[in-house]
Amino acid sequence: MPQCGSLWQETTNGIGGYVPPSGKSLPTPELITGCELRVTGTAWPFAGEKAREIDTHWGRRSRENAAFFNGRIHLLHASVLEAGVFKGQLLRTDFKCYLYWRETGFADGSVQDAFGSALLRSSEGYVLLGRQREGHINSGLAYLPGGFIDDRDVGPDGRVDIDGSIGREVAEETGLDVRTAQRRPGYWLTRAGVLVSFAAEFRFQDPAEALLAYIEAHLAEDAESELTEVVLVRSVADLDGLAVPDYARALVRHVLQDP
Repeated sequence: MPQCGSLWQETTNGIGGYVPPSGKSLPTPELITGCELRVTGTAWPFAGEKAREIDTHWGRRSRENAAFFNGRIHLLHASVLEAGVFKGQLLRTDFKCYLYWRETGFADGSVQDAFGSALLRSSEGYVLLGRQREGHINSGLAYLPGGFIDDRDVGPDGRVDIDGSIGREVAEETGLDVRTAQRRPGYWLTRAGVLVSFAAEFRFQDPAEALLAYIEAHLAEDAESELTEVVLVRSVADLDGLAVPDYARALVRHVLQDP
């Protein structure tokens, strides 16, 4: 995951930092056939209107966490689902604007946080989640590998390579190469509040224990790796008591209940 403030969230209303209370209904994932995203030249009025507050907030938060980096990210501002294909338009902004928006309760409802993620499964069908290292915004949470759509994912014509984004994040966070796995056609679309996750599902030929050992060796090579460990989810029961964001919890439950 790119290091725009270590990305993702820790609060109760952010991209990964929300752990639903008991009894809270979860979103229903939907398997779609395609995902077409394009970055437009649209400006984000909220960022301009709140520029002073954003700078003040950023000054305080960046002092609190030296790992924060004000990198370029993209937010969804228009979308439609047509015949199983999600078509969306993204606007460019930076991490400090995003962070202010998130930490002040997502006051502007004109945008959503759309991102690619990976549903990694072993030969047995188990799901592998990553737990983020202390000091990152998503510290302690277990989630699907993934991250912001950034400039590396955007072509000259503004088209977003969502598959490339997902594959890169998986390689950076786990060391796994998704090209060696069997990919399920389409994407799992999960909408959880302002979050819109496009998850690609990969089934590896390796058993869970072999994948765990490989990823753990990858993490051991980097003392500052974003993940501190891999969490293996064999059944829905394994999610009990586990700090997992809504979108990931919903999808893992869905696929394990109906493999």
